[in-house]
Amino acid sequence: MLASLFILKFRWFLLEVGEPVKIVETVKVKADGAKLLVGIPDVGLVGVIAASHIVQSLKMVETGYLDSDEIPPVVVIHDNEPKSPIRIYNSEKLIVLTTEIVLPSQAILTISRSITKWAKEKGINTVIGLTGLASPSRLEIEKPSVYGIGSTPQARELLTKAGIKAFDEGLLVGTYATLLRECMRAKQPNITLLAEAHLQFPDPGASASIIETLNALLNLNIGVGELLDKAEEIRVKARELMKRTQEQLRSLRKVQEQELPSIYV
Repeated sequence: MLASLFILKFRWFLLEVGEPVKIVETVKVKADGAKLLVGIPDVGLVGVIAASHIVQSLKMVETGYLDSDEIPPVVVIHDNEPKSPIRIYNSEKLIVLTTEIVLPSQAILTISRSITKWAKEKGINTVIGLTGLASPSRLEIEKPSVYGIGSTPQARELLTKAGIKAFDEGLLVGTYATLLRECMRAKQPNITLLAEAHLQFPDPGASASIIETLNALLNLNIGVGELLDKAEEIRVKARELMKRTQEQLRSLRKVQEQELPSIYV
């Protein structure tokens, strides 16, 4: 009796509260066979900067957003137009999900799970995470290297064919790790690209390297000249976001990515 009462109350709670995270399509997205790029605040803001440049370069259309009670009460203003902080853009067979806000630690799992579920339901070919790999020697590196992680043999073969170095050993921590794990669990192909980047500063140079890698991987032709020309302007504008991102990275012990697990030989 008590168990039945609990189940009824729990169902009522779900109906009242709704899904913790949902993806809303303001325009019907035709995603079958498409690639989904994910760019969110992380090391060097590599994914955010790269995603923004890709959206602008391809003149992508905003087609939806991610909604959740777990994200901060924020509205982003672009060209005097209020927008959701986590947005989806579409251009033929390419979709971009990006945000300028730092995802709360308690929301990372539910958001990653919802992205994966949506990708699976829409028939998306591959989820591609764009992020940075903290490099202590970044100041001495003129052109950052990009490494790839593939969740399936097919994904790893694509990386090899595109000439992308494999991230052979180490740890991935944070949102991109959770997204990769959820994709593996759901059997949704995932590729995570990591560019050598500054841990503490916005790194447009690393974003440029990751875009050039995407060009090779997806047969795109996105120029990075304008991105590199505006590098200093981007660094200045992104300082506050980088500061907030740094606070979260410290809480997630992101430095662990630089350490090799002792069990690997």
